[in-house]
Amino acid sequence: PMKESLLCAVCGDNAACQHYGVRTCEGCKGFFKRTVQKNAKYVCLADKNCPVDKRRRNRCQFCRFQKCMAVGMVKEVVRSDNLKGRRGRLPSKPKSPQESPPSPPVSLITALVRAHVDTCPDLPNLDYSKFRVPSLEESASTVASGENFKMFYDILIQSIDIIKSWAEKVPGFTDLCKEDQELLFQSATLELFVLRAAYRIQANDDNIIFDNGLVLHRLQCLGIFGDWVNSIVDFGLSLHRMTLDLSSHCCMAALSMVTLRHGLKEPHKMEELQMKIIDCLRDHCTYNSEAQKKPNFFSKILGKIAELRSLSREGLQRMLEFKLDEVRAPPVIENMFLSSQLPF
Repeated sequence: PMKESLLCAVCGDNAACQHYGVRTCEGCKGFFKRTVQKNAKYVCLADKNCPVDKRRRNRCQFCRFQKCMAVGMVKEVVRSDNLKGRRGRLPSKPKSPQESPPSPPVSLITALVRAHVDTCPDLPNLDYSKFRVPSLEESASTVASGENFKMFYDILIQSIDIIKSWAEKVPGFTDLCKEDQELLFQSATLELFVLRAAYRIQANDDNIIFDNGLVLHRLQCLGIFGDWVNSIVDFGLSLHRMTLDLSSHCCMAALSMVTLRHGLKEPHKMEELQMKIIDCLRDHCTYNSEAQKKPNFFSKILGKIAELRSLSREGLQRMLEFKLDEVRAPPVIENMFLSSQLPF
C-alpha cells in the first residue's frame, strides 16, 4: 500500500511533492491556487461537512477548500495572477490527465439551486397589499367573483413569466430544439406552479406565497382557486413531512419539466438531459449526509413528481369551470391551456 506520507493530505490521491506548504496532488494544488487567485467564494449545499476524497473531491468546492485550509495550505504563498511566469524555468512536461483534473465545472445541482434562488420571491419584500382573512361565510364559498377571476389569471400569468425565466436557467434546457423547449415548458407549467407554491408552504401557517411575491390567506385562495388550493397545501405539507431539502426540490422541479411528452421532436436529447438530472439527484440522495438518513428518499421524490401531474389537471379543471361560466381567459392562457389539447 502507498505510504501515508506520499498521499495528498486533502483527498488521499497520489502526491509527488509539497505545494503551498503541504504534500498535495496536482488536482488539489490547482484547485487551491485557482480559488485563492480568483478569490472565489463557494457555498456548501449540505451541512459544511461533505466527504472530501479522491472520488468525491469535486462534489463540494466549499468543503474541499475548507479542508485545504485545515491541513495547513498557505494562501499567502500563492502568487497573484499578474505575477504569473515560470521564474526562468523551461516548461515542464505536460502532466498526465489523471494528475491534473480540469477545474470542476459548476456542478449541475449548484446551477439548479442558483436557478431556483434567482427566480424566487424576495422574502423581505413580499406583497401583502391584497392580503386579508375572509369571514367564515365568505370563505365557505368557492364560487369565484369577477375580481377573483382577474386575480387567478394575474397570478398565473406572472408566474408563467417567472417559471419561463427559471426554465432558461436550467443547464442544457436551451440546447434542446425550440419546439421541444416550448412543449416541455407548456406541459409542465401548471406542475411547476403547484410545486413552487407548495414548497413555500409552512406547517401551522395559512399564508400562501406566489411566484410574484403576492401573499394571500388560504381562505382567500379558496374563492380564487377553489379546491385546487387545498390540494396544493396538502402537497406542500407532504413535502414538509419528507423534509425535502432545497437541492432535492430543485432537481425535482427540473425533472417535472424534462420528461417524456407526446410530440417531442428529439426525445433522445431530452432523455440525455433527464438522465444527467436523475444521476445528480441520485448522487445527492446517496452522498449527502442529511439525505442518507432518510430511507428510500430518492424513490419518494420520484413518486412526488408523478403526483404533480394530477395536481396540474386540477388547475386545468378550474380554468374549464371558468370557461363554462363564460369568463374570457386572457389570450396567453387560452393559447397555452385551453385551445390545444395538452399532452397530459
